[in-house]
Amino acid sequence: MKDDRTQVHPALIRRGEGVCADGRFEMPTRVLFGRHVADQVGDAARELGGTRAMVVTDPGLRQLGLVNAMVEHLREAGIDAMVFDHVQPNPRDVHCIEAAELAREAGVDIFVGLGGGSAIDTAKCAAILLTNGGHPRDWEDFGALAATPASVVAIPTTAGTGSEVSPSAIITDTVRLKKMNLFDPRICPRVALVDPDLTFSMPSALTAATGMDAVSHAIDSLHCRLATPASDAMALEGARLIARYLLRAYHEPADVEARCGMAQASLVAGMAVAVTDVSGCHCLAEAIGAVYDHPHGVCCAVTLPLIMDHNREVSQEKYARLAGAFGIDGHGLSQADLASQAIQFVRGLNSELGIPTLPELIREADLDVLAEKANANTSRPSNPRDVDEAGFRAMFAQALSA
Repeated sequence: MKDDRTQVHPALIRRGEGVCADGRFEMPTRVLFGRHVADQVGDAARELGGTRAMVVTDPGLRQLGLVNAMVEHLREAGIDAMVFDHVQPNPRDVHCIEAAELAREAGVDIFVGLGGGSAIDTAKCAAILLTNGGHPRDWEDFGALAATPASVVAIPTTAGTGSEVSPSAIITDTVRLKKMNLFDPRICPRVALVDPDLTFSMPSALTAATGMDAVSHAIDSLHCRLATPASDAMALEGARLIARYLLRAYHEPADVEARCGMAQASLVAGMAVAVTDVSGCHCLAEAIGAVYDHPHGVCCAVTLPLIMDHNREVSQEKYARLAGAFGIDGHGLSQADLASQAIQFVRGLNSELGIPTLPELIREADLDVLAEKANANTSRPSNPRDVDEAGFRAMFAQALSA
């Protein structure tokens, strides 16, 4: 069971500022990027010592025939395979427990997460439970694991979640209606097969939501208290790629370059946030997702301008750099003007992508519970400007009245 020692968020014990700040830089995932690399799933699983795999996915991908193709690749590599396809958006603790129990009974020793962030996070959580036992809430927060999880091969079919390189599994506690963050570098998939061809079938709404999820990763990493020069470089490159390719992928789903560009953007923004942590945007977004079960990327999209407005006074310089990554001409503009332009660019993306507005997603009667959940989020200490429950409530309320 969980170690009784208190786990301290790294943002609370970090020493130094700027380039003098200490930190940890770890990239446990081996990434293969390219068209058709998903066909190498059997080789990847075999190289990790797998003998029996569980492919964790959702019913929609099974209907498309993609799951059967991955199972066949595994079997051609000499790996027996079974399928768990009960994954739902905003993955539930009950399905992680179910997958782990079935895996234990079947002698599974490796997981393949095939799908969006929900499928990959379910696979990662099941891998945790297979070796650690218990309930996902036993392993919530930073560095709580007792044992190394089983190996995971991640195959994303969306471009935005970054779960294929993330040390987190974000799982909904169906009793507490809370999004739990299970965070440990050992949770990272051992291998990620990032195949842009698997994203071509995404409907426009999913392209928009997952693309804005990638935006939120780039920006939540950029202004995070745990940011480093390396994470900033990846966050800004992710933002540049998104600005160039997201609207193209949304309007022209068959645009190969745009789909490849967004797959790269999701990957590099995911790597940035894996070095740091998410911060205030995800505190707000995960509260909404926990209460209403809205798509995570949509929740991130509508809350990102709110937290940027809140953080502007301490993150102005970074937002000015973000404006440059977005391609905004900074000639004659002050740093403050550029920061404002960056925030407005995010709002413009939301509008052109048809993202719902916050008043369409939440109810005024729920402001107290939303603020409470945002304030209790594991990643709150990572936000660069202090915010408490009253501050989160004020952000929600202001957006409702706008």
